[in-house]
Amino acid sequence: MRLESRRDFRKDLHLKGMIFLNEQEQSITVKNLSITGLLVELDQLKGGEIDIKDIFNSLQSSTLVDVFLPSMRLAGEMEVIRADIKKDKILIALEFKSVSYDVEDFIYRRKMYRKRMPGNGRILLNGAYYPFTAINVSVEGLMIQMNEAVTDDVLNTTVSFEFEKLEMNGEARIVWIEHPQPEKALLGLNYVHLQKAKLNAIPRFEDRYA
Repeated sequence: MRLESRRDFRKDLHLKGMIFLNEQEQSITVKNLSITGLLVELDQLKGGEIDIKDIFNSLQSSTLVDVFLPSMRLAGEMEVIRADIKKDKILIALEFKSVSYDVEDFIYRRKMYRKRMPGNGRILLNGAYYPFTAINVSVEGLMIQMNEAVTDDVLNTTVSFEFEKLEMNGEARIVWIEHPQPEKALLGLNYVHLQKAKLNAIPRFEDRYA
């Protein structure tokens, strides 16, 4: 019974989603699914060999790409292990790397995609700079971790910050604070003003299928 159900599920896959390639979001259709990854087809084809060359060029620096599948409530990073052209369609084989499956549908209801992006930065609190490590980043804000206890009196205040990985600096509002441990704090920041930022490296993945 289990094998039969699995075959039925694999045959009936025409799920829609998004992939972030070469700093561009593109629509995809999932052709096949396994426990290790996906086979997807790019829905928009611009020009055969030129497109496949663009894909390979974009993978020179990193083979990791962001993928969002709303109907499966799945989002995160996958690795491109193969890209081919078949009958004028581009097929991409992807392997799961760092993906989240949210049974409560929270990922699906977020306005913007949050990209996992560990990296160092610093934030100005109460007149002093403190280092932080980023957890994830979106086009609207970022989640950071500090090895400091942060009091609730800074909640909803606007602070200066810098984030090295995206060459980002500016001001953000602290919208929430959590303390997973006594001397550690998680902060949610929403951008107020950015003097400089490479946000084109972050997909939006707005919910287009609701």
